[in-house]
Amino acid sequence: MTGADVRFRADRFEILRTRTPKAIAGDDFRLASVLAPIQERPDGDYLILTLRAKNLSSHSGQVAFPGGSVDPDDDGPVATALRETHEEIGIDPDHVHVLGQLDEVFAGYNFLVTPFVGLIPYPYEFRPDPRETAAVFSVPVAALLKQDALTLDYRLSRRSEPIYHFQYEEWDIWGATARMVKQLLELVYGYRSPGRLETKDEG
Repeated sequence: MTGADVRFRADRFEILRTRTPKAIAGDDFRLASVLAPIQERPDGDYLILTLRAKNLSSHSGQVAFPGGSVDPDDDGPVATALRETHEEIGIDPDHVHVLGQLDEVFAGYNFLVTPFVGLIPYPYEFRPDPRETAAVFSVPVAALLKQDALTLDYRLSRRSEPIYHFQYEEWDIWGATARMVKQLLELVYGYRSPGRLETKDEG
């Protein structure tokens, strides 16, 4: 790999360091943070996602980035994301190079989520906690950039927002997680969604 290649790979994340993420005003939300881990592999970048355990009280059985509720002892939202990621799938906070923050997003159960993006080593031995995480899997960014990867739900969210779905193999990445993925793809990888999205039917 040449010096120019190294600069190109690093420069594509610069927008995450320099932009000001949009914040959502209000003090009646349940605060949470997540980490969108990225691995740079020989064949391209991969996102790391989880399948939440079915016994959890919120967002059970859903695809999500690792993360969770803010603890009063956390030193800010990024500390929450790193702590929860370590607890859920075993990524050491010292192994995460935080690249920046995406816009805050609403999620179900009155959560206001602050998403962070970080690079982690490849390969990596994940250690999921079965009490919280049913599976850990990776998705190639190239697959998400395909024009048919994104669909639109037939309904709107409770806040009248569109509900997006990214489908990869058997994994349905939807809701708040899909909104985070969509913005990450737009900012870093130049993604532009199709002008007319296919609607995902009920069931």
